Amino acid sequence: MTLRFIRSCIRIPGFLLMSWFYVLALLWIRISRGKDLNQMHGILLHYIRNVYRLMGIRVEVQGKLPDKPSIYMGNHRSYVDAVLVPAKHPVVFVARSESKNWPIIGWGASLLGTIWVNRKDPASRKKTRETVKNRLQNGLGIVIFPEGTTHIGPDLLEYRPGMFYISAEGGFPITPIALEYKDPNIAWVGQSKFIPHAWKHFGKRHIDIKVSIGKTLTGKDGGELLKTAHEWTSKEVLKLRKEWDS
Repeated sequence: MTLRFIRSCIRIPGFLLMSWFYVLALLWIRISRGKDLNQMHGILLHYIRNVYRLMGIRVEVQGKLPDKPSIYMGNHRSYVDAVLVPAKHPVVFVARSESKNWPIIGWGASLLGTIWVNRKDPASRKKTRETVKNRLQNGLGIVIFPEGTTHIGPDLLEYRPGMFYISAEGGFPITPIALEYKDPNIAWVGQSKFIPHAWKHFGKRHIDIKVSIGKTLTGKDGGELLKTAHEWTSKEVLKLRKEWDS
């Protein structure tokens, strides 16, 4: 057996077992202490650190995260993206409703307060906007991938505009984030199934990612916020790609 096969045999079952343990920890906090967001966020950060160790993920961060809650807008490559924003304060994620029923991962995301959106349902999108606004007003950060789907890059897809207009209307800050994997094939696109894709890529010794954090944006024009964030991220992912290729 090759080392890659052995790593996959250890890492994939190990990841699922570890994730199940953390889901139980979140459930215990929810039952015993209610929605203790600070403690849940501590559990999330602890989980992320252990995922890095187990799965061989190495992240190089450029720039500085804001000290106050913000809407983190990043380009979307793969399922790994969700653990690449080590915010300093409690955050909630906005994700597609299709992921809600995923065993273990979907359950844990729901316990963390993930905002699930059915992009085909206008009523769901409207509810999502109101929920995001409420979470931000209560001092929570939001992590969202405005492309709406994964993309191999290095270019970006168009950004969905909704969250940018919510930010402009409510005066909420946006922090653009660019991320790029050393191996672009880690992108989870098309009809690839999760387990075969993860088995293939997590057999490698390391998965290397560069994450660049941009200057936090504020403004009253949602269209201008979208344009500024998209332009910065587009240029930054190309810069990161050149760094990897060199």
